Amino acid sequence: MKPEAEMTIRERNKRRRLVGWILIYLLLLIVFALSIYWQGRRVNTLGFVPGTIQLSVPKTKFTVGDKISYTLKNGLSKPITLLNNCPNEPLFVYSWTNNSWVRIHSTAKASACINQPKKRVIKAGSSYTQSFADWPSLFKNPGIYRIVALATNYTSLPYADFQVVAKASQPQVRTQVVIQQVITPVYITAPSSDGGGGGTDN
Repeated sequence: MKPEAEMTIRERNKRRRLVGWILIYLLLLIVFALSIYWQGRRVNTLGFVPGTIQLSVPKTKFTVGDKISYTLKNGLSKPITLLNNCPNEPLFVYSWTNNSWVRIHSTAKASACINQPKKRVIKAGSSYTQSFADWPSLFKNPGIYRIVALATNYTSLPYADFQVVAKASQPQVRTQVVIQQVITPVYITAPSSDGGGGGTDN
């Protein structure tokens, strides 16, 4: 075989290999682009249900020892699910400490978790109310607190802030007893000075 022919065959093989690699890279690029497109469509079609979830407390100021409750209202068009982490606190709880929010924890008694479901479903348009009665140590100190809820099908984190103040000290009431001496006069009838006879002598 002539050298020119050998060079031509080599060049053809080289070109074929180059075309083959180009086709492989193009195929991989197309597969990658299709996977990105599919993931994008999946996220877009998944979406999140419109509406809001509201978390509220009955008042903005409590006293140490008060029963602190909360209400979670599902304003979405679909149900939401809350995970039950008992004996841990039902919501995220934060305390405003040193100019920042610090998460705090507490543990309820084992008896408080008996027969409780692992998940709690709140229907659309419904509300759910619970208290922190089984976690009294969470708010034992005066301060500013924040509770935060985490629910499925919802991107935001609804929260509520409130203040816990110390109990007012009761002033000591001094009772003054006034003893007044009362003197009651006693009247004694004295006998008459004329002897009681009263006759006139002639």
